[in-house]
Amino acid sequence: MALPMTERLSQQDHIEIQHLITNYSFAWDSADAEAFAELFTDDAVCKFYLNGASEPASELHGKEAMRQAAVIRAGYFKKIGLITKHFMPNTVITPIDAGTAKVLTHALITWQMLSKDLVPHPVQAGYYDSIVTHTPHGWRFQNREIHLNGIFKVKEMFGPTAHESDNKH
Repeated sequence: MALPMTERLSQQDHIEIQHLITNYSFAWDSADAEAFAELFTDDAVCKFYLNGASEPASELHGKEAMRQAAVIRAGYFKKIGLITKHFMPNTVITPIDAGTAKVLTHALITWQMLSKDLVPHPVQAGYYDSIVTHTPHGWRFQNREIHLNGIFKVKEMFGPTAHESDNKH
């Protein structure tokens, strides 16, 4: 059954939500903590489910926590010369109401360590299950469940690095 016209998303809303997904990839991959944090609402919740787990391995609450995650993890990757790329080829946007939508996005993530290996390697695959909301600043993530399978520690992929242990990251 179709939603009433007042609860449907416009074509512009769909475009803006797609841009939100794209901006997530580019902000994380460039370790731009400020841009990354701005993609979330102030009260956003992000849960990470790794390798088929039914309980989250970790959770982040609030925009500031998103900023800190980018500063720490994405910043660490940048420091050691690890290039990440998030490929998000398939996205389904389902309106909940005129200002909220459920968004499912497939993800394939590659890592490349230029100092060790010129080939980008797929290390994680899965999907992002999100609730996005329209704010005065545009569409933002309000709730994200990240379901990924793969490798999550740099040393598992490239061996020990000359930098600090990635047990902290």
